[in-house]
This record gives sequence, structure tokens and C-alpha cells, in this order.
Amino acid sequence: MILLVCLAAIWLTGFGLVRWMFPRPLGWSLHSVLLLSLGIGAGAGIASCLYFLSLVAVGPNLAVMASVTGGAAIVALAFGLLNRREGTLLAWAEGPEPPWYLRGLFLLAIALAILTFLVAVSNNPHGDQGAWSIWNLRARFLFRAGAFWRDAFSNDLDWSHPDYPLLLPGLVALCWKLAGESTTAPIAIAFLFALATAGVLTGVLGVLRGKTQALVGGTLLLGTASFIALSAAEYSDVPLSFYFLATLALLCLQDRHPEDLRFSALAGLMAGFAAWTRNEGIIFLAAVIVARVAAALRFRDRSGLAPLAPQMLRLIAGLLLPLAVVVFFKLRIGGASDLWSQKAAVVLQRLADPGRWIMTAQGLVVVIFTLGRFLISIVPVLALYWYLVRFQVQDERDRTALATGVLALGLTLAIQLLMDILFVENLTVEIGTSFERDVLQLWPAGVFLFFLASGPLQLAAAEKPVPGKKTSKKALKPSRRAAETR
Repeated sequence: MILLVCLAAIWLTGFGLVRWMFPRPLGWSLHSVLLLSLGIGAGAGIASCLYFLSLVAVGPNLAVMASVTGGAAIVALAFGLLNRREGTLLAWAEGPEPPWYLRGLFLLAIALAILTFLVAVSNNPHGDQGAWSIWNLRARFLFRAGAFWRDAFSNDLDWSHPDYPLLLPGLVALCWKLAGESTTAPIAIAFLFALATAGVLTGVLGVLRGKTQALVGGTLLLGTASFIALSAAEYSDVPLSFYFLATLALLCLQDRHPEDLRFSALAGLMAGFAAWTRNEGIIFLAAVIVARVAAALRFRDRSGLAPLAPQMLRLIAGLLLPLAVVVFFKLRIGGASDLWSQKAAVVLQRLADPGRWIMTAQGLVVVIFTLGRFLISIVPVLALYWYLVRFQVQDERDRTALATGVLALGLTLAIQLLMDILFVENLTVEIGTSFERDVLQLWPAGVFLFFLASGPLQLAAAEKPVPGKKTSKKALKPSRRAAETR
């Protein structure tokens, strides 16, 4: 029961913040569902940062941490609920209602995803090896070590990557501090992040492309068995994928509503929390800034970067606080990274080894074509889908966001692969254990960009001709004027 109160406080902290930024009347709507989904990630990031700062300032003091967590929830809810102004409305895009069977498939995907998650965590409540040897191990150090919590980052534990950021371990340790140690806390956190990822993907696609594309995209993500299994494994990859998706989705909403700069501020906050989740999030943070500027230069008018300046200022303002926490952790608390222990001569030798490049490319291709553990490879299915609906950006304002997302994800993956080539000693083991997770980190954002760039899906049956009524060929062929006005 106490754990539920703790998780509710964390969730409501994030919901209060995002509702303060985008206030609308309370009620069951797409706007509220999207804010609740974003609130999970926002609340988790805020709670983890506050826990770490409290730990540094006063140590593992229960009264202080309970006061900080509860106080943050009360303040955020007060700001969110008492805000009477009207913010940007996030509603369903115009379009035909999806057929009943598409709704049924979406509900079936939700049920199967929940069932798969519950079966996985019941069989393996401590998570997979990476969970109990890195993330939950660090959380137990923070929770059990008392005043000696800094020993969790000793270089004697270099095999556990003591330089990894603390969003997930800090969140788990906070829940244990307030509600007692159990396997339920990391399981519940993993479930909430998977739920939030599906909610943001479905909600933003609903705002931008309508109900049909939203249901198809949500069904595809929830039907990705390896994504659900990775969430149940209690790794940090699914939380990281949430922050990747949320950042790019908010930037797309910013382009749809250029007058409301709060989208950029919240996108910056999510990118900052990505950096606080994993080292790959730091790569993504840099990549998304570069990609945003490059996309603006490519798709904006002759005014160049001038219209982008206010958005970039809000983006940077949003990421400053979590980034400051990351920098402080890296410089003062975290252990040494295993990257810096590599000799320059060895790194250069690996760079010049064509076999490592070929092995990396082969491993990536295999992972992509077996991604998701579907009955058949999802790649040709998506290729066929795209061939049928064609590439079609329905709103010209989406081009900048689409280019930003594609370039940011491409740069993030390319840098990750390059680091594997340069710094990983046993590349075969790395390919077998990490490549699928690297791709799944990008998968929800990739699904979002795929449907953002796809044409509308026409599921309505063609109108049957009336028996006995002849229709001329001229009548069947639309006029050029009619085609131009559609």
C-alpha cells in the first residue's frame, strides 16, 4: 500500500508539471491521457534527481526524502490543478473512424502485452542479468549502504559500470526507502514506463495523424514481443526509449504549434532525463540538438535559424537542470568509465580493422531483420505497408520534426556502433547481448517517425455500384479540377 502511495506521488508530480504547462479542463480525453503518459516519465525524472540531490546533501535521511517527495507532488499538483488558463488543446486529428476490428486488435495487443509482462516477471522477479548485476545492484547499494552509499561507485566494481547515471537505480532506491525493499518496486516502475511509452506513441499519433494511425502504431509497439520482454527484464533501455520518443514527439508538436514554446521546454526536460538514464542518452541529447539545427537549415525559409532561436532557448532551458545533475554526478560521484582505460594504440588498431566493421554491419542487419520476435520479419511487412500507403507528409510543418527525428536517431545509433567498434574487446559477445537492446531503444521513436511519414491508411470498403445502373467511364474518372481541389 505504501508503495502505491509512493508511485502515485511520483506520477502526480509529473502530471502536475505537464498539466501546469498545458492546462485544460479535467476529463477523460486524449489530452488527459497524453498528459498522464508524459507525467510518468516527467515524475520519474524529477523524483530521481531530487533523491540524488537529497542523498548528496543530507545522506539517506528518511524524513527528508519523504518530505521532498511528498512536497514535490503537492506543489506540482497545486500548480497543475489551480491553473485556470487555457493551454494548447491536444485533440484527435480529423479523419474517419477506425473499423471495429482495428480497435479489437489494439485491445488484444494490450491484453497480450500485459499477460506477457506478468508471466515474465513472475518467472524472473529480479529481472535479467543486466538488471540485478547493474541497475538493481546499484539501487541496493544506495538503499542498504547507509552513510557508505558512495561505495556503490567504487572502481573495484568496474564490471558493474559505476559511471552509469542513476535515474532508474535512484528511483528504485527511493521507493525502497519509503516503502521497504521488495521486488515489486522495480517491476512496477518497469510496467509504468512501458505503459507510458505506449501511451505517448498512441496519443501523439492520434493528435498528428488520427485514430487509425494511432491504433496501428500502438498495436505494432505492443505487439513487439522483445520490447515487452525487455521491459520485464527491468533494464533501463525501455525508460530510455520513452525519453527518446517523448523528446521527438514534443518537438513535432512544437512545429504544429510554433507559438507555444512550452513544447520545446518539455522536450528539453525529457532529453535531459534521457541523459540521466543511460550514457546513450547523453549521445542522444547532443544528437537531437545538432539534428534540430540541421533540419531547420534545410526546411525553413530564408530567415534561417532566426525563428528557431526561441525554441532552442526553451529547449536548452528545459534540459539545464537534469544535465547539471548528470555533470555533477559524472565529475564528483560516478566511477571511472571503462572507455578511458583503453590504450590509444589499441583503439586505432580496431579503427583500422575492416573485420570489425564488417562484423558490426552484419550483426546490425541480423538484429534488424529479427527485431521484435514476430512470426515473420517485421521489416518486409513495414516495407509493404509503406509501399501501399506511400511516403506522404500530410502537414508541411512536420518536415522539420521528421528530419530532426531521423537524423537524431541515426546519429545516436551510428555513434553507439562506432564506440562498440573502437572500445569493445569482444565484439562477438557485444553483438549477441547488446545490439538488439540498442535498436529497441530507438524502436518506439522509429515507429512514431514511420507513421508520421506514412500516407493515410484507407480501410473503408469501396462503394458498390447500384445494380442496373450504368456508369460511364467519364463519370468514373475524376476531373483534373476535382483532383486538384482535394
